[in-house]
This record gives sequence, C-alpha cells and structure tokens, in this order.
Amino acid sequence: MHEESVAIIVERGFVPTELALVQDILRIASRLSDVLRFSTKIYTSSAPGLVEGMGGMMVRADQLNADMSDLPQYIVVLGGSDLKDTFTDIRVRLRWFERRGCTIILLSDAALEWRKLFQGSDGFVTHWENQQLLVDAGDVERENLPLYSQKGRIITAAGMIATADVILKKIVAEKSPNLAQATSLVLLVDRIRDGDAYQRHSGNNNVVLQLAGLNAVIAGMEQNLDCPLSASELAALSGRSIRQLERRFRLVVGQSPMAFYRSLRLRRSKTMLEQTSLPITEVSCSCGFGTPSTFSKLFLREFNITPTKLRNQMVASKSPSARPRKI
Repeated sequence: MHEESVAIIVERGFVPTELALVQDILRIASRLSDVLRFSTKIYTSSAPGLVEGMGGMMVRADQLNADMSDLPQYIVVLGGSDLKDTFTDIRVRLRWFERRGCTIILLSDAALEWRKLFQGSDGFVTHWENQQLLVDAGDVERENLPLYSQKGRIITAAGMIATADVILKKIVAEKSPNLAQATSLVLLVDRIRDGDAYQRHSGNNNVVLQLAGLNAVIAGMEQNLDCPLSASELAALSGRSIRQLERRFRLVVGQSPMAFYRSLRLRRSKTMLEQTSLPITEVSCSCGFGTPSTFSKLFLREFNITPTKLRNQMVASKSPSARPRKI
C-alpha cells in the first residue's frame, strides 16, 4: 500500500475547524482506499506537548524540526490567533521543506502572514476577514478573493470550511480523483469547489462593518429610518469627518454613506409592502421618503418594480382564486 505523509503545523490559538477537516478528510480517504493511505502527524514550532486552540481545544504536538529524517509530502499550516508571533521562524523552516519538494498549504491566518512577507506580489489568498484588515490598513485594494491559489509548491487558502475543498482537491484528488469524490460523498459535500470559486461574503455583513468600525453608524441608520440622519450626524456617530466617513464607506461597502442609508430604507419599505397592508403613502412616510412620487422612482430604480405593482402582485398571490384547487 502506498502512503502519503501529511504534517500539520499548529500554534497556540489554532482553528479547531481546520484541524478537524484536515484529519477527518484524510482519515476517510484512507478508509475508502485499498491502495492508498494518508498518514498525519501534528507539529508545532514551540516546545513539544499540548497546544491550546481556540475554544480551549487541546492537541498534542511534536516539535517541528527542519532536519526530519522522513520528509512529509505535504505540510498544512493551520490558521490561528497567535500565529503572527511565531511565523517568522516557521517561514524559514517552510522554505527549507519547499526546496526539498514538499507542497506547503497555508490556511487563513497562515496565508495572511505569508502574504505579508511578500508585499507587492499577486496571487496569494487568505480569508476575506483577513483581507479586510489589509484593505483598512491601505495595504491592498478591495477585491473578490478565490478559495485558494497555488504558486509553485505554495498553496494559500481561505481556510475554515474551504479547508475541505483544498485538501480534497490538492491532496486527495492529486492521487485519485475518484477517491476524492467518494470521500466528499461520505462527508455529504455536494461538490468539491475549484480554487477560482469566490469566497462568498457581503459588503453589508456585520463582521465587515465591525472590522471597519462602522457599527455605530449602521445602528444609527437603522434606528432612524423614518427621519433620516444628515451626513454630519452620521459622521459624528463614527467619530470621523464627513469626508473620512465617505472614504471608509466606499472602501468597505462600495457605496457612499447616504446611498447605503437609502438602500436600507428601501429594503425596509419592500418588507413592509410584502408583509403588511399599510397604504403605500404610509410606507413611504415610515421609511423617510418625502413624497410618494420620489419613493416610487427610487423603489423602481432599486428593485426594477414600482411599489404599486409589487403590492398588487402580493394581493393577487393571496386571493382565493390564486390558490390551487384540491382534487
């Protein structure tokens, strides 16, 4: 039986989700194959012993040495909150392994630290939350990120659940595509995503807004949908000038603060039209629009349908004649 060895590097604060996915995928693949076995061993750059991950999970790890007699075919470096403190040392060892033919897979925070060492180089991927930190610092421009990317023997990846995709695709499928597919079925994975699939996140996501320091502004908007706040009032909530707030919003969500605010009010109005019987004029007023005509024009531009037509559709769908008859 052929054996492929995989070294997993963990540091204090490692991500348990990523560790479980790496271990379980390779364990299941080994169980399903009669000719191929994946062996895993856990290492750390610090002293050997127990390493504590996020949430208090403990794992026993040996010390990572660059002069290991049996070189692994693959090295997977997990993300983690304390990785930045030890990554400079890890990077030197990873380069040593890379020169000797090992494939290196860096997940989430590990990919971020690797990217920091090669500023100005394209093609490195990390989790979109880490990317947002770089955007806020002005180091990179906002962009859609793929799940993972490979340059030579270095693979940088988003981590988290996408760990499953990169391990199945870049370790298991490299040896046997059929085995990778069979393993994904046991895991109840619908499909193995390619590296160029984009990481899904919203510019309006609460985590993004929190990282950008916009929570207070968004909360102020949501609490004042009927009587919209002015640009100066929003800036005061953020502790920035109007110009600074404008730049931050365009950087994070791709819209100006007032355009974002207007979209919030329009989405609330759409929910009210769909879920209440309030007259359109009252909906318009409740969401801070001065006149029904202005409301109708903005609503059409946002949703490609007028408030009146949407309300008529909702009424028609609830009428008895619209319901299917029992046979």
